[in-house]
Amino acid sequence: MKLGIDLGSRFVKIAVQNGENIDFHREDTVFFYKNRVKRTESTIEIDLSAYGADENTIITATGYGRNMLSFANANVISEIKAHYQGALHSTGEDEFILVDVGGQDSKVIYVRDGYIEDFVMNDKCAASTGRFLENACRILDISLDELAAMTENPVKLNSTCAVFSESELVGKIAEGVPTEHIGAGVNESIARRLFPLIRKYRHKKIYAAGGVAENSGLIRFLSEMAESDIQVIKNPQYNGCYGCLWY
Repeated sequence: MKLGIDLGSRFVKIAVQNGENIDFHREDTVFFYKNRVKRTESTIEIDLSAYGADENTIITATGYGRNMLSFANANVISEIKAHYQGALHSTGEDEFILVDVGGQDSKVIYVRDGYIEDFVMNDKCAASTGRFLENACRILDISLDELAAMTENPVKLNSTCAVFSESELVGKIAEGVPTEHIGAGVNESIARRLFPLIRKYRHKKIYAAGGVAENSGLIRFLSEMAESDIQVIKNPQYNGCYGCLWY
């Protein structure tokens, strides 16, 4: 048995490989650290016996929280390596651009001849992450699914900082701008921040991963900017933990 773990800022994603079968699971991050991390005086281990793991199980971890703790019973790899392998095996392609938008950061990986040619990562600004989308939905009092459907007449949002952007959303509501137009503006603004990361590689085969990839409105705007039909890979939210299975 092999286990891949993506330690996200909001959720921990788990891939369980038993023979040829692979199952995916998701747990709240706080729940995971409280219930799946076992500490002794000398070691810290991940306890995934609830998923059938034992002392012979190969565990590989990645993600936002991979550097917070040193696990005695798990290999730790970078997010870039995990997402690259996940996309490589999900798509069957050996040259492509992968756009991954997580809860706290966004990254673009260029794969050429089956290897990582280059990558760029933005972990300094939350305005192009899943956390910003969640906060925008809270302010607009809509669901993520409702936001994803909003693509018409996007209002222009100028703020480049997540905190100021949220204040700008409140201002648009006060001005009486329809929620649908504000939501479309949110999707368009995130695409606008991601596009420069993609543009430098100038390759037309582009895939998207991460939970935010399920936002069809964002993918539509980003596809228009990139002049490419961006494809969402299978199980996009679990791409990181899936990639861990190949190490």
